[in-house]
Amino acid sequence: MINVAELGIYKVKLPLPFKLDHVNCYAVKGRRGWSIVDTGLNYEPARRAWLDFMAGRGIKPGDIAGIYVTHYHPDHYGAAGWLQQISGAPVYMSAIEASLAEKIWRRSNEDREIIAGMLLENGMPQDLVARILTGMDEMIPRVNPHPRVTPISDGEEVPLGDHHYRVVLTPGHSDGHACFYHEQSGLLLSGDHLLPKISSNISLWPHSHPNPLDNFLTSLEENHRLNVSLALPAHGDCFSNVQQRVSELQEHHRERLELMKRIASRGATVYQVCREVFGDRLSLHEIRFAMTETLAHLVYLEKRGELRVSKVDGRYIYSA
Repeated sequence: MINVAELGIYKVKLPLPFKLDHVNCYAVKGRRGWSIVDTGLNYEPARRAWLDFMAGRGIKPGDIAGIYVTHYHPDHYGAAGWLQQISGAPVYMSAIEASLAEKIWRRSNEDREIIAGMLLENGMPQDLVARILTGMDEMIPRVNPHPRVTPISDGEEVPLGDHHYRVVLTPGHSDGHACFYHEQSGLLLSGDHLLPKISSNISLWPHSHPNPLDNFLTSLEENHRLNVSLALPAHGDCFSNVQQRVSELQEHHRERLELMKRIASRGATVYQVCREVFGDRLSLHEIRFAMTETLAHLVYLEKRGELRVSKVDGRYIYSA
């Protein structure tokens, strides 16, 4: 087993106000300062957890040399601007993710209407759409202030502590999601791309790639080429059965595609398929992800010619 302490890596477990109640961020100690991987939400419990961690190890804000963000989702990106503000450290993320952060977290009324239109056209009731948009708007203060971002690219070597890691872009969960790979030890900081117990949410949004599930399955296939001995994920415990986990995720999506194809074959909206697969006891946060994940799967099937889609009375209907 890799000794992560020898690489200077500390896990910083930050609270989240969701059913998935934590995010793992990582602080990496080096002779020239600390590197941070992911930042949590910018809200008081997470800020307090960061300050407690720093005080417990004698870290001054100015000791932070770089902040690396795997992707633009709020539990990873949210406190990046605050940490940059108190430390002066550069914030690094892929150019794709930086662009998505701008589009999503600084969205205009027009963008809001586009999201609403997508949900309505795929069968979600109007009152539920309104509540979901309100919930999304409530997240915006938790990603402010926005950082000044320096882009990083696939294959680039970046310093985390005293070691260099290769940036590995793994599109799917998000279009420009970045993992960080230390080839000498086989350690992978896997963000939300590879998780030990749950499957990453693969969602289709108006600003995202038109076929994110295809991206994700391609990324999983390419993961088989990496010699990973240990993965440090954003949620859950570290795990060493990485190749097995990749295969499990591939099988999970094969089964989910078969289930959704069977339901949609008799004619259904995305919302109807979503409710049949995920049930009707979801929070607003959960139904949003369930809906857009269902859409990603049905679009994948439609693009492969396994389903067809038509528009009836302003609603998209998928069928065999």
